[in-house]
Amino acid sequence: MARIHINFIGPWRLFLGAKTVRVDVMNIKEARDYIETHYRPLFEKKLQSMGVNKKESVWENSNILLNGKVIIASDNTIFKKGDRLDLIPLVAGG
Repeated sequence: MARIHINFIGPWRLFLGAKTVRVDVMNIKEARDYIETHYRPLFEKKLQSMGVNKKESVWENSNILLNGKVIIASDNTIFKKGDRLDLIPLVAGG
């Protein structure tokens, strides 16, 4: 296990009520499980308050960066102590 920092960037901070959490996880799968267990219910509740009544995932609606570099969320990356995982909301625009 490694203690890592998970940073919520931009609107995630407002939606999820957190800026950074420190967690002990070994890999991407464990990080995803942590995020979905602790923050998905809050995310869905916020969406419902805005009239969106469908199940959504914080993780699947994020770009994931490990120490500043984009990673593939299905990657089998093993974390090292002090790694930084940034979750940035996906946005559409033109």
